[in-house]
Amino acid sequence: MKIRKLLLLAFSAISTAGCVSNFQDSTKTDAATIVFRKEGDFTAQAFIYDGAAECTNRHKLPMMTAAKEVASKVDTRAPLSFSMFYTKNMGIAERYCVATRTFTPEPSHRYLASLSVIDGHCQLNLSDEGTPASPIDPPSRIESQTKSWKRALKVDPEIETRI
Repeated sequence: MKIRKLLLLAFSAISTAGCVSNFQDSTKTDAATIVFRKEGDFTAQAFIYDGAAECTNRHKLPMMTAAKEVASKVDTRAPLSFSMFYTKNMGIAERYCVATRTFTPEPSHRYLASLSVIDGHCQLNLSDEGTPASPIDPPSRIESQTKSWKRALKVDPEIETRI
């Protein structure tokens, strides 16, 4: 029985490995730029979803360990969902949280998605910095839809936003 469980676990791990592909920047001339930034000494990573409504078909961006930010070009005029994950190894325990947003990028705009951890909670702010020809100073905060869901096998419904 123990071997059977081990084989099942190994099969599950192998079958799900590689389910997340790397994000490919948009090649359109009017693509928007999103800069994903972490505000603190922790590891962070951003994911962009093909299916904005259900957050399906996740694509990863490079991990932010020493680097404080990562920029990507995205298609415009259609809803876009993305997540930013926070993790920090505390020796015995690992702390983490995730924040997800959905908004519609405008052509040629530059956006800043900034992840910070305040009082043990993830906070993800999204702002519009305008276009190169017409910058917005100071950047304007973007109204975005917060997405939340309960991860499988978790009892705590707030696990997505709490460390």
